[in-house]
Amino acid sequence: MSGNPPTQLIRWQERIDRLQELKPRYPSLSAVLSLYGETLHFQSDVALTRKQVIRRTVPLREQIDRTVFCSVMPRLLSVAAQSGPDTLRAEAAGLRERGINEWNRLFDLAINEQGLEGAGDFFTRACLQPLAEHLQLQAQKDFHYNGNRCPVCNGLPQMAILRSEGEGASRSLLCSFCLYEWTFRRIACPWCGEENKEKLPRYSAEECAYVHVETCDTCQRYLKAVDLTVNGNAVPLVDEVALTVFDVWANDHGYTKIERNLLGF
Repeated sequence: MSGNPPTQLIRWQERIDRLQELKPRYPSLSAVLSLYGETLHFQSDVALTRKQVIRRTVPLREQIDRTVFCSVMPRLLSVAAQSGPDTLRAEAAGLRERGINEWNRLFDLAINEQGLEGAGDFFTRACLQPLAEHLQLQAQKDFHYNGNRCPVCNGLPQMAILRSEGEGASRSLLCSFCLYEWTFRRIACPWCGEENKEKLPRYSAEECAYVHVETCDTCQRYLKAVDLTVNGNAVPLVDEVALTVFDVWANDHGYTKIERNLLGF
């Protein structure tokens, strides 16, 4: 089974190690990346204690155990209280005070794909991602699927990933909810389907050439892409979060991200 503990341990340790490698490069984001580091440790611990086996005939979101979600929430609130900025600490205190009824409400909103914003999205997604990923790692892959939403949980893509394929590169999308990765057309907007290359400009910076912003001038949406053909040491999920400068640039130029990452960028 692809979701067994040794495999998951390697997966999460790679993410944690990559963040430690990136932190010194972005001192202005020290506080944000420290919070992310503590969150990754939390998510790793949650993932590595999971033994649930996926039921292939039941939608993934319906299989996530709300009892487990509620049981791990207090630890995440403690992480935020210790490592988060003042606003997140205040939200954590409020969530702790409101208790399990509020946690259940957030769980229902996320499972039913009703968008959450700000701190609510952070706390909910941080708890759900390792639970959802544990299940999707066991899911049967559909290598012919080419839709713009995750084929496993129907989540929106958070980012794109480029990998070597033949003499060129293939493009895949990474789900923001369960972290599943699926192949997507190289030249097409994942939001509106625009295929006119002239309306799909890409922007990058010389000092960080392995990451670029993929925009669409038809719908004004964007996402970031990590190109592993340029930097094979990147860990896409982590590098996408660390390079928030591209999100600031895209927002300043009128583009809206298809789906924000865990830290809200």
